[in-house]
Amino acid sequence: MIAGSWIVVASLAAGVGTLALLGRLWRYREKPGAKWFLLSLACQALWSVSYAVSLLVFDETVRLALEVLGWALLAGIAVYFLAFALAYTGRGHLVETPWYRALLTLPAVAVVLLGTNPWHGLVWDEFSVVAIAGLAGTAYELRLWAVVVATGGVLIALLGSLVLFDTVASYGRLYRREAIAVGVSTVPPLSAVVVWLYEIGPVPELNFATVLFLPHIALDAYAFVRSDMFEFHPATRREGERAAIEDLGNPVVVVDEHDRIVTLNAAAESVLGVEKARALTEPLAAFLTDETFAGPDETDRVTVDTDGRRRTYSLATTPLTASGDRLGSTVVLQDITEEIQREQRLQVLNRVVRHNLRNDMTVVRGFAEAANEATDDTEVSELLDTVEGKADDLVDLGEKARAIEGILGADRRATTVELAALLSDAVDDVDADVPIATDVPDVTVTVDADTLRVLCVALVENAVEHGSTSPESNTPRDAVEHGSTSPDSHTRRDAAEHGSTSPDSHTRRDAATVQPDERAPVRVTATVRDGGVEIAIADDGPGLPEHERDVLAAGEETDLEHSTGLGLWLASWATRRLGGDLDFEVDDGTTARLWFPVEEDGEQSAA
Repeated sequence: MIAGSWIVVASLAAGVGTLALLGRLWRYREKPGAKWFLLSLACQALWSVSYAVSLLVFDETVRLALEVLGWALLAGIAVYFLAFALAYTGRGHLVETPWYRALLTLPAVAVVLLGTNPWHGLVWDEFSVVAIAGLAGTAYELRLWAVVVATGGVLIALLGSLVLFDTVASYGRLYRREAIAVGVSTVPPLSAVVVWLYEIGPVPELNFATVLFLPHIALDAYAFVRSDMFEFHPATRREGERAAIEDLGNPVVVVDEHDRIVTLNAAAESVLGVEKARALTEPLAAFLTDETFAGPDETDRVTVDTDGRRRTYSLATTPLTASGDRLGSTVVLQDITEEIQREQRLQVLNRVVRHNLRNDMTVVRGFAEAANEATDDTEVSELLDTVEGKADDLVDLGEKARAIEGILGADRRATTVELAALLSDAVDDVDADVPIATDVPDVTVTVDADTLRVLCVALVENAVEHGSTSPESNTPRDAVEHGSTSPDSHTRRDAAEHGSTSPDSHTRRDAATVQPDERAPVRVTATVRDGGVEIAIADDGPGLPEHERDVLAAGEETDLEHSTGLGLWLASWATRRLGGDLDFEVDDGTTARLWFPVEEDGEQSAA
């Protein structure tokens, strides 16, 4: 029995194991980097088998051919493994560069140079077959440049491992075990190649790399078969991170701790009017119109001249840190030019509605009222009554606009209030000529009280408007008399008695309220549920028109679909401000259901 036969058996086993692994991974061939890894495995399998055969061949010509094949396959393993590491980790574009394409020709170059070496002698001298432990080893003297090139091949494979280890550092536990396994798997065969290349061991005529492919295969099998390494590859995350900046429509600029540009995306190049190559290392302030720019941390908006137009951008700055040290910032610019202009237009229109229109309508109403008192003509008096009513409607519109600006345009904080008292005040603020039934538990809640109160006023006003047409309350006079004669009714207090601070409060006619009564035209109830409060406001009118509900659901008005006023819009916006939900149920009348969350530190216990 040949003493060194175990090397042959181990090399054959490595070849068979590599082929088995290649077969298992073939279905992943379309995954990033997979085709390069499969090529590397193919070279590894072929070298393992061919080297096992070569150890039994003592014919110098055949042995030389197998040695040339082994060198070419070794070069293929190195360059294909690095290509795999680059593509797998999201750096596949590097493999497409001319430099790497040239590197991929290394196996073919090795075949040509080594195959023709007997004629030019550029690679080695004095090739011979040497018997070692019954095996056919080889002995030859490599030229210095050939040793350097071979060392470069080892470094190429080592670089592939380092790229995979970088994945461990960059992406954490998701790829940690797999990347470590594949990276470490190259260490045993690479160590054997180094020992053989530099003739460090006692038997430099033999290369034990094919034997040490066995632990290499075991680690690769763990990573790719057991852990599904190709199912979760970091190329997705790296490409996502690249696209998050490069493909983002917003301008993104990365600056160092001195606010000098480190990189920027294409959108930022367009906005700043500069190419990336010229912008690098330049201060960000050099490309802005603002002379008072004090850095992204000190400024929340900037102006930039782009294509002859001045645009305003808000800045969203994220610090870049490492080990607690500030390295710079990522600055995202958001074009808010149109938003600012729209806000200015709305402010002007709101001022016109709130001040000019309201004041003028007050004058118109005063003249109409005076004229009405001075005339005895019934027909003229009716016309003047209509004028007074329309003037009141427009004044009320101005008040609602004022309420919207006061509530939605201000920063407000949650306070702890008694829910029953708040809803009572909201009902008192409504100019109602119909009975309003209330059923509210004695609880305290922590909420933006002013916003909730204005919201409830708007919903109750809407219910009164629709409920007052109920057969149970045919006229304003009937409504008041119906409420005042009810045994459960009580005289309604004026809003001033409750210390009303509502921005749209004004002197109102007293209206009757009743205790819980299913027959009342308007009913207000409240319950505590699901970490919040639900308030239901129901009326017995014909129901909220479908087009009104469609407008609120769509969130916009058109020429064909539009609301008749600001009340429901106020309710919708205020609900959004509270972080709640507002739904309308239409059956025998309309029920508005408002649910809003209550802060966790607020009380919801009995008062």
